[in-house]
Amino acid sequence: MNRNLWITAVAGPCLLVNALLAQAPPAGGGRGRGGRAGGFTQFTRPLASQDVLARGKALFDANCASCHAADFRGTDKGVNILRSGPALDDKHGELIAQVLAKHTPPVNMVEADTVATAEYIHSILATTGGQGSPPGRNPTGLQLNVLVGDAKAGEAYFAAHCASCHSVTGDLKGLASQYDDDPRGLQGAWVSGTKAGVFRGGRGGGLGAGQPATVTLASGEKVQGTLVKKTDFLVVLTLPDGTRKSWARENEIPKVEITDPQAAHKKMAIELDDPENKNMHDVTAYLATLK
Repeated sequence: MNRNLWITAVAGPCLLVNALLAQAPPAGGGRGRGGRAGGFTQFTRPLASQDVLARGKALFDANCASCHAADFRGTDKGVNILRSGPALDDKHGELIAQVLAKHTPPVNMVEADTVATAEYIHSILATTGGQGSPPGRNPTGLQLNVLVGDAKAGEAYFAAHCASCHSVTGDLKGLASQYDDDPRGLQGAWVSGTKAGVFRGGRGGGLGAGQPATVTLASGEKVQGTLVKKTDFLVVLTLPDGTRKSWARENEIPKVEITDPQAAHKKMAIELDDPENKNMHDVTAYLATLK
């Protein structure tokens, strides 16, 4: 029989039965085993070609959607495929074929059609998000290009707003070469005020550790240094001569004022905003030329 006529004729059978959720995974493996090294299986399986996915969608719509719904969420006649163990664990149709073989009435698909349907299911599962969020949250196959700005306009903006603190022949020399083939990383680095993706600041001392700070004692005396630790009960500074000084705190006394070295940059980033993010994209395009 012509395949298209066969697809039209087989309108009733479902792809998966309600027992799917209770079906045990194959021996020697658990859910997501194939993607354990880099994530769950549905996010690490390579997707089939577009022609296979298109054929799989046609087969699914004709044979499965009436019971499992076009959005895979299921109906009173078929389970939610988004939570189906065999659908999640399947690699290339082998588990789904086992389910079809037990279907009542049987779903008599040739192997190629079973595989195409399974691959289409995989392509949808690959777009689901965490905690059961629906398909489409994580689109696949997208290539995002952030180099859409005007480099000349970005150079002018840089000269007017950034050159007082940064130099393309100094601290930013060769900046773009640190982000080869990663313009999104470059944009994220300069907008967030980092370089080479390394955030500045100390470790282990809580908020503000490693930043300049001023401690104002109850007497009014002010002591400046680098913050080591600040809690509700203690503050520790490294003084300019390298020694450490600590004070017990009670009711926020002594007062601790932390100087954020990125404050000016954060203010610039807020002022940078515009409805189309034009300035940001222009500056990114300019910085991308600093090889």
